Amino acid sequence: MQPDRVFLIKNSGFTLVELLILLTLLGLGVGLLIPAARVQRDRFAVLGAREEVAGLLHRARVEAVARGGAALSLVAGSSSVAIVAEEDTVARTELHEGYGVAMALSGNRQEASLFFGPLGLGWVASQTIRFRRGAAEAKLIVSSLGRIVRE
Repeated sequence: MQPDRVFLIKNSGFTLVELLILLTLLGLGVGLLIPAARVQRDRFAVLGAREEVAGLLHRARVEAVARGGAALSLVAGSSSVAIVAEEDTVARTELHEGYGVAMALSGNRQEASLFFGPLGLGWVASQTIRFRRGAAEAKLIVSSLGRIVRE
């Protein structure tokens, strides 16, 4: 007969106090990160809206060359942007629905149209388009020839 063996059971779990301390620290960390995450979300939204409008400006120039002229229509109240060529709406986007962004035009105008001729050059006065969401803001400056500057 073999002698009795004593098996030691190793405690591999955590105590309730340790788990409560961990959850408290985790909650504090998440609570501190939420405001920073909101700021970044707003910043990414205005940058995304700005880049979408910049893309539509480039596309309007291409459509102008292909179709003999095109216009980019901006409506500040509904934050909508559309490309119109040969009386057809080629592309349209709603920035407020897609990004939650408000758009403002220079001179506090509610509407503006940027016209592009058959060579893809603009026939407009310069325009500053502002995109806002929360504290975040981005600008797109369009020169009279249709060149853009991002701020």
